[in-house]
Amino acid sequence: MGMEFFATTVQGIEDIAGEEVETLLGCRATPDVGKVFFTADLDAAYHLNLRARTLHKVMIQLCRSDFEGLEDIYRAAKGIDYAWIIGGDQAFAVRSERVGVHDFTSVDVSRVVGQAIIDAYREETGRRLKVDLDAPDVEVHCLVRGGELLMGVNTTGRSLHRRGYRVYEHPAALKPTIASAMLRIGGWRGPEALIDPMCGGATIPIEAALQARGVAPNLTREDFALLNLKLFDEEKLEEARERCRDRERSDALEIHAMEKFRRHLEGGMRNAEKAGVLDAIQFKLGDATRRGHYPHSSLDLVVVNPPYGVRMTPPESLGRLYAGFLGALRKAAEGAVLVLITAAVRRFREAAEKAEVSILSERRVLHGDLPARVFKCRI
Repeated sequence: MGMEFFATTVQGIEDIAGEEVETLLGCRATPDVGKVFFTADLDAAYHLNLRARTLHKVMIQLCRSDFEGLEDIYRAAKGIDYAWIIGGDQAFAVRSERVGVHDFTSVDVSRVVGQAIIDAYREETGRRLKVDLDAPDVEVHCLVRGGELLMGVNTTGRSLHRRGYRVYEHPAALKPTIASAMLRIGGWRGPEALIDPMCGGATIPIEAALQARGVAPNLTREDFALLNLKLFDEEKLEEARERCRDRERSDALEIHAMEKFRRHLEGGMRNAEKAGVLDAIQFKLGDATRRGHYPHSSLDLVVVNPPYGVRMTPPESLGRLYAGFLGALRKAAEGAVLVLITAAVRRFREAAEKAEVSILSERRVLHGDLPARVFKCRI
């Protein structure tokens, strides 16, 4: 019999995350707001934490139920068996998130659930669990949304989007999970010629190279939270790592990364080197609004995270930037697929219409706290 899991992801790419879970595990996944639910065996936690490109955290589901007040939340949490997950000498913490209108706070949820866990564990084992809010051995996550309570145990630790290759942090960096989703939207497989003409810290080209070569994005990570849970062991994690290494390829790829500012280009090269894919990416100093700066070879896919006018580029110049960029693309990559993320939706639409770039689809995503849209276009 399988175990119940859920995994968190970026709001707006839940369907893509669900498809990835289904591909990696061969099970059915059900998307929800900012998460994906699925049933799988215990080994799923090893494989997803190492290999998933669009997930943030993988949780063992403890409870999913309706409630009316804090008393119901306490009863639901107290009715769970924790002895199979938490050792008597381990410390735990409850992290809570609340969405909707309630007469209590997320701090109240953490307090009530924490007390319920202590009470349930003491009744089951006769031992009182320790609480450590700073560095717990086990993290229990609670989401209260409307009248629903969702509880899970974190098998990941810090989010999987923190890949570990970012030795250079671009001031407007894209989450690797969103970059991976954009590559999937564009249909990236590896044989195609791809360019990110405003590559910044090179997140998109790096994720493209890792994906095409079958490299697990968190292969070398050592601090997975599952190693603190009673039901997992390090030997099986190492076996899963070896299976990941067996899937790696050394295919020659045509991935171009272009950047206008030398400091960002050099930073992107450092990131690619740290990720082990510097040899797979052709870096070039160039302006995305100038046709002559693009590679002379034909291009199949353009995936890009241009300025939005929020952190870096003044809003009044965004229209000119987008118009110049799409105009250059029409000459450099006519017929190619463009996947672009922006929060400056109106300005992009205007520029696309003027440049006769066809918008094929779009979706809302939440990039951090910033509402944005991912567009798929035909150049």
